[in-house]
Amino acid sequence: MKRNMFLVFTVVLLSVLALTGCGKKEATPTATAPAPAAAVAAAPAEPAIDKDAVLTAAAKEYFAQIATNNNIMSATDLKDMLDDNPQAVMILDIRAAADFEAGHIDGAVHSNWADLGDVLTKIPTNRQVVVACYSGQTAGQAIAALRLAGFSNVKSLAGGMGGWSGAGLDVTATGANPLASKNDVSKPRNAEQEVLWEAAKANFASVGKDGNKIISSQDLYDALETNPRAFNVIDIRGKSDWDAGHIVGSTHVAWAQMGNALDTLPKNGRIVIACFSGQTAGQTVGVLRTLGYDAYSLAGGMNNGWGPSGLPLEK
Repeated sequence: MKRNMFLVFTVVLLSVLALTGCGKKEATPTATAPAPAAAVAAAPAEPAIDKDAVLTAAAKEYFAQIATNNNIMSATDLKDMLDDNPQAVMILDIRAAADFEAGHIDGAVHSNWADLGDVLTKIPTNRQVVVACYSGQTAGQAIAALRLAGFSNVKSLAGGMGGWSGAGLDVTATGANPLASKNDVSKPRNAEQEVLWEAAKANFASVGKDGNKIISSQDLYDALETNPRAFNVIDIRGKSDWDAGHIVGSTHVAWAQMGNALDTLPKNGRIVIACFSGQTAGQTVGVLRTLGYDAYSLAGGMNNGWGPSGLPLEK
């Protein structure tokens, strides 16, 4: 019996030794997990552009530079430039296509005023651009929007094509010559200028929808007689001219100071800008329309519109 128990014990002991070995079995090394990659810091997000601030800053700069540059070129100065080097200047005629084809300055290109937003890329920045219309008022509006968009090389033709013909200068009839057919030469330089381009495009689109925003003296007078608050009339002539006689109920802001008055203008009311002949008022209206104001210019200004109409003035 003892012998049998001894045999059982021996068998169990040998089985345990067979399973565990005579010594400790070396643990199989496990692969070391790679250290987690360092998190890459996300680039800070670009701050959102304040579109209103960009537009307001551009408008204030526009009016500030008026003290040294009125953005208008006389017919004789333009003729001299063309005689000296016709390649140094682009003449952009924004009258109706039929009027352009009937007679225009030699070498001019054409685009309807309301279509200028579609051809901004065709307008150069490395040579003088002169915009011609009928009298200078709509060209004034056009160059204001273009200059806000960064085309600091644009001017309007003084008196428009009427000024050109009045100076005894010749016109030609050589077909359509559309600006849209020219190569692209310009684009926005940065995000801020993209904002200004889009605002200019919206301005030109509004021309097709809302018209030229030029009001006759009689229409303005009648509207003010019916309701003195129908329009907020701002006279941008010199102070001495304002003192000598202005539209009843109007206020005075010197043209170069209009940038400082932007915050005081009503966004929910109609504004009329009066000047001498309508051309500088046109520029002012062009800026205001681009900023979203409902602005009009007085046709012919005080000298060629209100005064000859014999309408009342106050001093």
